[in-house]
Amino acid sequence: MRLRLILPLMALLTPVCAGAQSIGEPIPGRRDPLQRPLPKPAEQKAARPCPEYGPGFVRIEGGTACVRLGGSVAVEYGVRSGGRSGSAATGAVRLEARDQTGFGEVRTVIQGRGRLDRGLYGDRNGFGYR
Repeated sequence: MRLRLILPLMALLTPVCAGAQSIGEPIPGRRDPLQRPLPKPAEQKAARPCPEYGPGFVRIEGGTACVRLGGSVAVEYGVRSGGRSGSAATGAVRLEARDQTGFGEVRTVIQGRGRLDRGLYGDRNGFGYR
């Protein structure tokens, strides 16, 4: 009786046990045919400075133009008369590019600035954008 139960059970468990090996670590000496070798990471090149335009400028790879990126963030908190408190935040970003052309030096500046005021400078509802 026991043999009748064990044989069908072994027949069912054999494929399951064989599949369990492929779920874990790969079989030594075999590689998954769908897995491609990873490409080698590109070498990182150091930024080339442009001292002729000042500190912070770096040359764009493959060209003669130099760029500088900068910005700032300021956060304020205060208490106004009457015991009300408020806060404000200011952020700015600036991108500057310079290059030599046949007409002389070309300079391009793109900058943006924003401010969020939450009751620090007297807005009635406490949420002001400037």
